[in-house]
Amino acid sequence: MSRRKYLQLGAGASAVALAGCLSSGDGLVYLCRGGVIEDAEREVLQEWEDENDIDIQFESAADDSAMMEQISADPGGYDIVTLAPYGLALERHHPDYEDDDYLAELDFGEVPNYEENIQEEWRNADFLQGDDKGMFYHISNQGLAYNTDELGEVSSWEDIKDPDLDGEVSLFDSAPTRFGQACAALDMDVAEVVDDLGDGDEEPFEQVMGEVAEQHQNVYQYWQAGDQFMQDLREGQATVASAWGGRVEMLARDEDVPVDYVIPEEGCVSWSVAFSIIEESDMKEEAYDLLNFIYEEETATDLVEQHYYPMPLEGDHEVMEGRFESLDADNVVSFSWPHIFGAIDTIEEEFESIKHG
Repeated sequence: MSRRKYLQLGAGASAVALAGCLSSGDGLVYLCRGGVIEDAEREVLQEWEDENDIDIQFESAADDSAMMEQISADPGGYDIVTLAPYGLALERHHPDYEDDDYLAELDFGEVPNYEENIQEEWRNADFLQGDDKGMFYHISNQGLAYNTDELGEVSSWEDIKDPDLDGEVSLFDSAPTRFGQACAALDMDVAEVVDDLGDGDEEPFEQVMGEVAEQHQNVYQYWQAGDQFMQDLREGQATVASAWGGRVEMLARDEDVPVDYVIPEEGCVSWSVAFSIIEESDMKEEAYDLLNFIYEEETATDLVEQHYYPMPLEGDHEVMEGRFESLDADNVVSFSWPHIFGAIDTIEEEFESIKHG
C-alpha cells in the first residue's frame, strides 16, 4: 500500500434508522447520514426552504448499504442522497445494483458554486472518478478516539493491542473496514491482497486477517452507529474506539468529554462523502439549486461549524483550522472496488469467525 495516510473505504451493513416514510410529493426528499450531520443540515438548510417555499424531507440511514437498499426498493421516492465511496461503488459494481442507473449523471454547470469554491484536488478525488455521479461534500476519516484521562497518547494501531486495554476497546462492526484498517496497519495494498487470494496465494490474506484478529483481542463490542461509540466514550466505558473525527470533536468541544482523536501513523480508512441526485427524481432542478446553496461559502462554513466535518473550500477559513480531519487530498488512497466485491463474502465470513471464535 502507498504510504499516504488514508484508505478510501465504505460501510458494511448495519441497522437502518428512518426519520420518516415520505414520498417526493411531500417536498424534496433527502436521504442523509443522520446524527450530528443531519442536525446541522436541518438548521442551516432551513434558509433555503424558506426562500424557495420547499420543504426538505429528511430520511436517515445508518450506512451506505442501507441507503442503496432503500433507493433500489423505491427509486422514485428520493431526490438527493449523500454516499461514501462504498455507496458509489455499490451502485457501479455490485451485482445487486450495477444493471440499473439509480444515480443521475450530474450537470456540474448547474452548481457553479461547487467548481468555484471546492478545491480541485477534492473535486477530483479518486472515488469520484469513472463517472459524474457524485459531488464532494465533506472529509471524514475513521481514526481512533481515546480517553485522555486514562491514556497519555495513542499514535498507532499497535497501541490498541496493549493488554492493559483488555475489554476497553470498541471498533466498527464492518468487515471491509476492519480488513482495510488491518491492511493499513501492515502497509499492504488491499487490491494486491485480494488479487493474490484470487490467484490461490492465501498467505497475504491470512496475514491481514491475523492482524484483524490481533486488533480484536481487547474489543468488548463492535459498534454499528456513531451514537454508540460516542455514548461509550462519554460514559467512560470505552477507553479507545475507532471513530469519526467530527463526532469526537463534538464530544471534546461541546460536552467537555476528555477525549482526543488521532489518525494512526500507519494510516486509516477514509470515508469522505459526496452528494448524488437520484435518477428517477422529478425534482432535479430543485436539487441542483439546493446543492448550489450548500456550496456557497457562508452556507458551507455554517455547516462545518455545526457538524465539525470540514468542507475543502478554496482560500483560508478560520472555521477549518484545528479540525480533527486532514485537508490534504494527497493523503487519500482509493480501493479498487471490483476487486473487493469479488472477495467480500470471504472477508465477511472470516471477520464473523474472528468475532465469535
